[in-house]
Amino acid sequence: MSKYPKAKSYWSLTSRMRLGLVLLFMPVLMLGGIYYLHMSRSLQEALEQRLGANNDQLRESLVEPYLAQLERQFTLIYGQVKAEDLAGSELAHTERYLHDWRLYKALAPDLVAIYLGTERRQVLAYPIKELDPAFDPRTRPWYQLAFSQPGSLVWTEPYYDYTSGNLLISMAKMLIDQEGKPLGVFAVDARLQPLSALLNRPGEDGYQSIVNGAGRQLAHPDPEQLFKVMAHPGWLKRARDDKGLFLDEGKGQFVAYSHLPEQGWLLLSVKPAASLIETVSRASFNVQLMVGLACVLYLVLALVWTRYFRRVLNEVALMIRHSRQDPMAARVGGIRELKQVYAELAAASQDLHEVRQLANQDKLTGLYNRRFFDDRLTGLLEAGEPFFLAMFDLDDFKAVNDTFGHHSGDMVLKRVATLAREQLGERGWVCRYGGEELVALLTGDDQAMIFALLDEFRERVAALVWREPGLRVTLSGGLVASTQARDAMGLIMAADAEVYRAKRAGKNRCYQAGETPPEPLLRQV
Repeated sequence: MSKYPKAKSYWSLTSRMRLGLVLLFMPVLMLGGIYYLHMSRSLQEALEQRLGANNDQLRESLVEPYLAQLERQFTLIYGQVKAEDLAGSELAHTERYLHDWRLYKALAPDLVAIYLGTERRQVLAYPIKELDPAFDPRTRPWYQLAFSQPGSLVWTEPYYDYTSGNLLISMAKMLIDQEGKPLGVFAVDARLQPLSALLNRPGEDGYQSIVNGAGRQLAHPDPEQLFKVMAHPGWLKRARDDKGLFLDEGKGQFVAYSHLPEQGWLLLSVKPAASLIETVSRASFNVQLMVGLACVLYLVLALVWTRYFRRVLNEVALMIRHSRQDPMAARVGGIRELKQVYAELAAASQDLHEVRQLANQDKLTGLYNRRFFDDRLTGLLEAGEPFFLAMFDLDDFKAVNDTFGHHSGDMVLKRVATLAREQLGERGWVCRYGGEELVALLTGDDQAMIFALLDEFRERVAALVWREPGLRVTLSGGLVASTQARDAMGLIMAADAEVYRAKRAGKNRCYQAGETPPEPLLRQV
């Protein structure tokens, strides 16, 4: 046995450093794992919420406005029917009604038929149809439904017209005399096919549909499925709340739903569960890769480059902050290794700025679009500053498209839009309201000067010379002050009324609210 005690074994400095780094890294690894699990679940919930939010947005921005537009068209036509014309033994002013209905139908392509039935079994309809002499309108569902709810606009159950191949729905309302005695029922038939086109865009992953209480499909991307019973009627039982989302595990589909209580319909947004799972998996893989990379960098560089990476992160955050505020003011940082990052951030910032611009711009004319107009009009009303709303409608624009072609029609819109921007742009904002309608929000308080400016614009449009022989373009306009209505819809309706009045007076003219007593509204073809 040796007389010297055995020396104790100690770890080398390198081993101690390695052990210290491993122990120090364990909390980072655990936090990374927790973050990965939390992120996966949060991302899936976010995707599900986005599907539900998209369904709500479709209902609020497409379906409900479309049905509201049908109601407005019905109310406008219904308001022209006089009860005294139904009180006699024969219908009065039938030629005028048929003439007006023809004009309304030409301006509202989704309206299929306009008709009137009376308690005396008389019927007036456009398009004109030959009816069986024994036909009694009082036996029709639309008549009975309106009769059972006097004073209310009623919607019938949708039905499929196999003769025309249209999915239709009827709106009806009873007509009464001054003593409250029922005289008849006014009704219109409208197509529901446009809802399918509004809700479904080509190339989307999934689809949207509308079903009634019996499970029949009123909107679907496949026209062959319209008015057929939905493939999964069990979904109706699962859609118990006003809106929500559920997963059909058997079919592998997420279903977001929202009820339309007034019509008793159900809006469905269906998305394959595989696409959501794939998105979560792809994001999860990216998180795992990032955590793994962080592990390597931490083990190799944690002690040496801590301050360097803190500087890098601060530099990038500062760049992003500047680029979000103003893409032209984004400064270039001083870290040479991040030169490409600066370039990409600057490009991404510029792209974001351009996307924001495009979101408020009409693609055809280059004017501001309807979305920008609505936001700006709301902002001006909230600010309380005086301004004017002008609305223009190109006269007989449908005839331009029919005679010279849609390409020429587009060129007309572009040229008139350019002239409007040159003439009115310095006074405010010129927007394309829809189709051949333009609107302008003009600041100031001198109505006479603003009206003169608008009338000069109208004259300049009428004086335009066109390449196509025989082409002449004019417009009718209306002007209202911000003080002449309480809200945005009231201002729009007031300006629209002046446009209708200008068209009825002969077109190619501008009217301003309060200039003369308003006449009955009748849009000209």
